[in-house]
Amino acid sequence: MPDQDTREDAEAKVPEEGIVVPLDLPEFRVVAQEWQADGSLSVQVIAKRQSAVCLHCAQESVHDCRGRVKQDLSLRGYPVKMIVLKRRFRCLLCHQTFTEPDEACGRRRRTTVRLREAIGKQAAIHSVEEVASHFGVGPRFVRECLQAQAEPKLLQRGLDLSAEAPLPTPSFLGIDEFAVQKGHHYATILCDLEHRQVLEVSLGRKLEDVIPLLKRLAHPEKVQAVSMDMSASFAPAVRAALPQAHIVIDHFHVIQHLMKAFRKVVSSWAHKKEGVILLHRKQYLFLQAPEDFTAEQQQERARIGSQLPALEKAWQLKEAVRSWYATATVKTAEAELDAWISAVREQGPEPMQKALSTFVKWKPEILAFFHFLPTRISNGFVEGKNTRTKALMRQAYGYRNFLHLRLRILVGGEL
Repeated sequence: MPDQDTREDAEAKVPEEGIVVPLDLPEFRVVAQEWQADGSLSVQVIAKRQSAVCLHCAQESVHDCRGRVKQDLSLRGYPVKMIVLKRRFRCLLCHQTFTEPDEACGRRRRTTVRLREAIGKQAAIHSVEEVASHFGVGPRFVRECLQAQAEPKLLQRGLDLSAEAPLPTPSFLGIDEFAVQKGHHYATILCDLEHRQVLEVSLGRKLEDVIPLLKRLAHPEKVQAVSMDMSASFAPAVRAALPQAHIVIDHFHVIQHLMKAFRKVVSSWAHKKEGVILLHRKQYLFLQAPEDFTAEQQQERARIGSQLPALEKAWQLKEAVRSWYATATVKTAEAELDAWISAVREQGPEPMQKALSTFVKWKPEILAFFHFLPTRISNGFVEGKNTRTKALMRQAYGYRNFLHLRLRILVGGEL
């Protein structure tokens, strides 16, 4: 958000012979404009209509006029106050008095609709305090604007502010956790992987927290697969609430688990006598994807591997998993995985052998990835939302009210 001009700068920009304000509100006619001592613009307006329909008997009449001060969007950094000359009408038929409708601001509102919309949009991507300071309003008003802007967007997606309505049910779900207060409080995020949207965010990550979240799905029988990491609570919750759905372990987490073990192998060789010189500043040749290397880097990696055959074998076993995910089919995946597990047990280094327990424990869920090809079910979208959530929390120095954090995650800055 741009900074406002200082008072001295503002006074220097004031036209000597008058002020021309492009109000851009077609229902009003500008009556007068005045530059205020506090650096703001005062614009006096009146509705173009000459009469109004009686709220009681639908007849038209006119009575008197009174000024109402309304806050509008800033104009090139100048605060703008509109003085709306609102007229009161007296019905000639039923003799009732009423005030003409204010479409630009709304009934009994002291701000224009477009100002509230602008505040709501800014509050979706900036902290409440920052938005309140910029627009010169209170934090509570900023939260109200955010909720007013977000509610119709959520209703279009079948969601609501209360976090109680039934959730739309896609074929593929993604579920993950993030820390609201690291080490103390966690939350669960549920995503629609088909339409790439966040379905819900709820406090807690334990079994008793996740099951009620999944049971809010309007048509749970439609869920075919749920993508997740190797969490101890998510899998039992899915089996309890969605027994017909396949659990798919995200392939990124599988490779990440293997890479943790392989990094230990590379690090151990880098500290051995044989590898200190060979791997000095060249460990990345074994850790990064080979398709990203130049021809010279590939030759250098092969040269080091020929002198450290045990490290070369571990690298080949690591790359075999990446190739397996890229080329295996539902018919060949299980046999190729069993062969790889046997090869690691016979020829792999100790850290990679220890990592095999995860492959054995989660074998059906890892293989489920291939049942839905060519659709590559992944938690990548969910992880991206988690990264965005962490950025939101850093911008706001954390959220004391979880409902506000949930609202920002659901709208995703798309107001």
